[in-house]
Amino acid sequence: MLKNKIYRSVLKSVRSFGQHRFFHSPLVAHLLWDTAPREALLLAVCRSEMFVVAAGDPVIGQWLFKHREPYNFSTLHRVASLLSGRRLTSLIDIGANIGTICIPAVKRGLFERAIAIEPESLNYSLLRTNVEVNRVSAQITTHNIALGEKNDETLSFELSKTNFGNHRVRYGNDRTDPGEGIEVPSQSLDRIAEGVDLGSALLWMDTQGFEGYVLAGGPRTLQRKPPLVMKFWPGGLSRSGGMERLRYALQRAGYTSFCDLNEPGDAFRPFSVEVLEILAAKLGSGDGQHDLLLV
Repeated sequence: MLKNKIYRSVLKSVRSFGQHRFFHSPLVAHLLWDTAPREALLLAVCRSEMFVVAAGDPVIGQWLFKHREPYNFSTLHRVASLLSGRRLTSLIDIGANIGTICIPAVKRGLFERAIAIEPESLNYSLLRTNVEVNRVSAQITTHNIALGEKNDETLSFELSKTNFGNHRVRYGNDRTDPGEGIEVPSQSLDRIAEGVDLGSALLWMDTQGFEGYVLAGGPRTLQRKPPLVMKFWPGGLSRSGGMERLRYALQRAGYTSFCDLNEPGDAFRPFSVEVLEILAAKLGSGDGQHDLLLV
């Protein structure tokens, strides 16, 4: 009981502290970030949300703290606009990091509820903290696991030293960003999506080249053909051995249209495996990647 009272008191102080106009100055934000110890935790104050971020994260954490807007959330806004004719109530956020998509999605009213999956322990602890700080724990369910092809497996993850959003499943001897390795339990997409009304759900996925395995674990989910936003990274998919799984899963699901979110305009184009192969050739085998919306 005492522990809960202390916890609630700390949360109240954090929320009040974050509202002070001092922290809304871009100059102050840059100065605080650039002088903070890398092991510190900082409070990023956005328009509608607050996020506790790790000062050692030079990508998502730094963006949040300096720009005061959730990282990549504009893409979700665009997707919601593209799908405005559909009723969307549930978001399945696969690779949720610290909550920069699922928390504002719920808090700003784009979705009623969300499921957030994050495998890495520090990111997950910040995700849980941010869910509580933003008072959306009743609407967001979190899982400290990975999604994979099968249930109840253990996956080896390689932790990036330079980008806390770039942790990835370790493939054999591949070391693209050598770092500490951890073991993470995994479940399938079909198991995680049990009980979700897939007729009003959006799948949002960024798993650093593991997308083929994630979708291979969701045949029943994909049978309902929920709109899917995924990071398409041919180089990562090839290294993971997941490209064929991705092609097969999308073909079996029967997606017929897509929008390349990295291209201007909001036009949908016909989707097929052949179109995917053309885009893969365009992006190449390096770091080229695009966000795709499939329906």
